Amino acid sequence: MSRRMRNGLLVVGLSLGLALAPTSAASAHGGDHHSAEVTRGSFVTLSGGTPYLLQGHAVMVRVGDRTMVGVHIRGLDGSTVYPTHVHNKPCAAPDFGGSHYQHQVGGDVDALNEIWATVRTNDRGNGLGFAAHAYRARSEAMSIVIHQAGTNTRLACADLS
Repeated sequence: MSRRMRNGLLVVGLSLGLALAPTSAASAHGGDHHSAEVTRGSFVTLSGGTPYLLQGHAVMVRVGDRTMVGVHIRGLDGSTVYPTHVHNKPCAAPDFGGSHYQHQVGGDVDALNEIWATVRTNDRGNGLGFAAHAYRARSEAMSIVIHQAGTNTRLACADLS
C-alpha cells in the first residue's frame, strides 16, 4: 500500500473516530450526548462497471448535526478522479440508486447540498473518497454510487444499511 493511500485511510479513520467521539465535556462524563448512527455497505458492480473487477465498501456516520462518508474501492483505472455521490434509493431500484441525495430537496446541485465523496485513485486503481457536512443526513440517504469519470455512467453502488 502506498504512503498516500495509508495517509488517506488514516484521515478517513481519524475523521470517523472524531465523529464518534463525545460532542461535549458533559457527554464525556456520562451526561446527555448524541448517539451515532453508522450505516455501511459493500460495493456491487453495476452494468456500466462490468469491465472492472471492483471491490470496496462505504460507511456513513451520522452524529448530532453532522454526517461523514468514507469510501474505499479497488479495481478502477489508476490516477483517475471518480464522481461519487450519496443517492436517495437503494442499489436494486430500477434506476440503480435513484437520484443524488439532497439536504434541501430541489436545491443546488453542488457539494454543499449533496454529499459528494469524490474518489481519487492511485496509480494501481485503489481509491478513497471522503465527505463531511454540518447536517445530519435523513433516512433517504440510502446508497453511494461511483460514476465513470467524465460521464454519468454508474459503475458501482453500495447500499447503506
